[in-house]
Formats: sequence, structure tokens, C-alpha cells
Amino acid sequence: MDTTAEPRYSSPPRTAGDPLQALASRLSRELHAPLGILDPNAPAPAWLARAGSPDCELPPAAELAARGATARATLWLRPGEVGPVWLGLPVQAALKETPQGHLIAWAGFMPAGAAPDDWPGWGPSCPEPALRAWGQSIASALQKVSESREIAATPRKPRASRIPTARLIGRLRVSDAPATFQSLAVAAARVGLGVDAAAWVPASAFEPVIVAGMVEGLDSRTWRGLAADASGLPDGAHSRVYDDSGHPPWQVSVVADADESPSGWVVSVSEGADVALDAAELDLIRPVASLIAAQRSNSRTFADLKDLLFGVIRALTAAIDAKDQYTFGHSERVARIAVRLGEELKMSTRRRGDLYLAGLLHDVGKIGVDDNVLKKTGPLTPDEFRVIQSHVVIGVRILGDLKTLGHLLPGVAGHHESLDGSGYPAGLRGDQIPLEARILAVADTFDAMSSDRPYRHRLNTRQIDEVFRKGSGKQWDPRIVDALFACRADVEAIRQKGLGESLQAAVSDTIGRK
Repeated sequence: MDTTAEPRYSSPPRTAGDPLQALASRLSRELHAPLGILDPNAPAPAWLARAGSPDCELPPAAELAARGATARATLWLRPGEVGPVWLGLPVQAALKETPQGHLIAWAGFMPAGAAPDDWPGWGPSCPEPALRAWGQSIASALQKVSESREIAATPRKPRASRIPTARLIGRLRVSDAPATFQSLAVAAARVGLGVDAAAWVPASAFEPVIVAGMVEGLDSRTWRGLAADASGLPDGAHSRVYDDSGHPPWQVSVVADADESPSGWVVSVSEGADVALDAAELDLIRPVASLIAAQRSNSRTFADLKDLLFGVIRALTAAIDAKDQYTFGHSERVARIAVRLGEELKMSTRRRGDLYLAGLLHDVGKIGVDDNVLKKTGPLTPDEFRVIQSHVVIGVRILGDLKTLGHLLPGVAGHHESLDGSGYPAGLRGDQIPLEARILAVADTFDAMSSDRPYRHRLNTRQIDEVFRKGSGKQWDPRIVDALFACRADVEAIRQKGLGESLQAAVSDTIGRK
């Protein structure tokens, strides 16, 4: 991002000993995000204090001041722009003496789904409900600081503030099973709260209770009973001592992920009748519940998208196979051969997964080629050959509408390019041709020569080897030809048809990326 277009401060930064600057620094560390504090009601709004990475540019103070004062955490994203998500927090209550009437801190977070390497220094990407809950928990804690007349730089630290919320956000993976993240989150809550056991209790009776730690007498039914006690409360949270003749007193806290229609509760239990968590500490647990609910919901969406993409790829591959009985199963074999070549070339698991999907879809453009030309048994005319060549461009056009598969386009677009520039459609040479495309070219040609076609019978092993030796360095990359010969026995064995677990794994990976 361009960090020179706007000055980073509208007024000189304050010194580290200034209470306002101390507050900005503390909040920036808490949120792991760049942050600025302003008075939205000032005649000429300016950033009064700033903390975080100096490479992360804050918007003009007047732009965020126009959002006005707020009593609760709020989110803002500049319309029509892929940019940071801004979290606004009311903070004037954190100071004993505030020269301004209202102070708002604005912290910048990566856009949803962004890659951290593309947004260094910004706050972690977080689902909006969880980010808002996290912000509100901090705002509530600051309000409690004010009520106890403590200065922001030296507040009493609630137990719940030790929960590593930012670290949990960093571990948020929609491709994980919900129980995986739930286990991680309740374990972090248990350690942060210093309690004997913590659990995620889903509202649905068909989902399991996820527990970290152990308290004698607590089972799934009891956990659900403790959570049910909070279901009718206005804010979905409470902390109390639970006394039952069957066991010693328990200190219990219950926090819902939402005030209305919660999808579940974070419940903590400690043996003994010690002082229960206060309201500020309960507020600080809310982000954990919100993160669990967000990951749970998004993982279901992920599963639906995975099934949809799996179905689309199966349908496209079946459509290609249906075009010509002679090429039935060709796409699957090319995909498997390409993966084996990638393995021989020491490619990563992820890149081999991309190769597999690109191999399945490399000829998808033949859907748009006239059957009379595609199945012609005699020599092709120049015009007919150009029609055949068009399948590459058609394929790229088809896949271009599937944004999730956009990273496969270079391989599909270049699988008929030649090292000497004589290929099509772009006449690329040498390293101009993506490695995936060069691998697919060898895999495609091998399977084509190994199969019967309308215009010829399959070639024998000696003939195939001779073609590759003559074309190595001219049509095909010599390294890939050498890899083919090195794993020739495995490649010869790849004659299976149909789609199996390899497709499932590749689809899961490709839509699980940020």
C-alpha cells in the first residue's frame, strides 16, 4: 500500500509518557493493530495519538471523525475499496482528565480473507461479529477502569484479559472441523481465566459439548444445564456460585455468543466459592464465544462451497468425457500423470494439488468445439485446426468466471505452448511458459500418444520415447521429459478412470486458501 499519499499524523505525535499516547500504545498492543485516537467533535479533527506499525497509514482524521461519536464498538470500511476494516472504540472514559468531550480510537485490521504477507503490520483478519465483540469487550473494560478511577496506563488487569484473542483469530481456519477450533478456544479460555474447566456448549442438542479441563461431577448434561441458566438473561451472561449438595460449591460463568438467538455459550467452572467473574471480565469472554460461532458458521459455508465446487468440476470433467469416447478418462489420467511428474520434480503438496485440478480441467474448452471437427478422422484443414486450437481460449474463458479456480488459469492457458515458441495460443517461449503448463504439456502428450484416437492407433513404448527424445528442448522442457523417464513405470500404471479422494483433497485446499 502507498504510505506517502497522506501524512501519518495531522498533529505531532505525543510523547510516550503522555496518558493519551500510553492509552494508544496499550490498545495497539492489545489489538495487534495500528491505531489512532481522535476527537470527532473537534473543529479541525486531528490524530491526537497514534501507535502501531509506522508503515500502516491511517486515513485522514476528518474522514473517520465524520463517523461521529459512538457509545459502543463500531466497524467501518471505506465504500468501494478493498482496504482495512476499521474498529472504533469509545475511550474517553479511560482517562481521569480528558480535555476533549469525546475520544474515539480507530484500529485497522486486514480485510476478511486477506493474506498476512500482503498486509504487514495490520490487525489480524477477523469475522466482523467477532471483531465487534472483541472491541466491545475492550470498551467495556475501559469503562470499568473509569468507574474505579484508575488511569489507562495502570489499570487492574481482569483475569479474562489474559485470553489470547488475537492468537485465536490467527488460528481461525474455516477449513478446520468446528470441534478443532472449539477445542483450541475453550482451552485458551480455561488457561486465561485460570479456571478448572471451560466448555463450549452449543445451542443445538445435536452438536457435542467441547470441554477443556475437568471438574468432578460435570458431564455433558450438567454443562448444558449450566448454559441453560443464562439463556433468558438480557445480555446472555452471568457469573455466580452454584451450590449443590452432591458436590462442593462451583464458581460458574456463562457467556453467550450473541444477545439474541445464541448459537452457544462459553461456560467456565472452578471448584470453590471464590469471588465470581465481574461484568468486565464476562465482557472479555464474549469474543471467544463470538469467534467460535463465526468459525462454526463459516466452516459450514466452506463445506457447502466445497461440495459445490466438487460438483462443478465433476460435471465439467464428465462433459469433456461425453464429447468423445476416444478421450474418455483422458482428463483424469493427465491429472494423475501431472501429479506424479510434480512429485518427481519435488513440487510442494499444494502445487501438486493445483496440477491435479488443472489437469482435470485443461481441456474444458473442448465443450465449445464443434463435434464434427473434434471427432474428424481425416486430416484437419487450417481453419479446422484453428477451431481445435480455440479450445484453450474457450477453457480460460469458462474457468475465468470461477474465481476460486483463478490460480489454475496459467496452467490451462499454456498447456499447448512449446519451449521454442511454436505452440499456441500465445507463442510463449522457455520460462515464459508457467512450470505447471510445461508439466501438463508432457502429461497431455503422453496420454494422447498412449491412447487410440479416431485418426490413429496408440503408439508403442519405443515410439513414445523416441518422440519425447526428439522434442526435448524444443517442444518440451528437458527436465520434465527426464522426470517422465525417471518415473516411467508409475506413469504407465496410471490408467484409472473416475474421480476419487485426490479430487476431494485438492478441492478442499483450493477453497481453503485466503
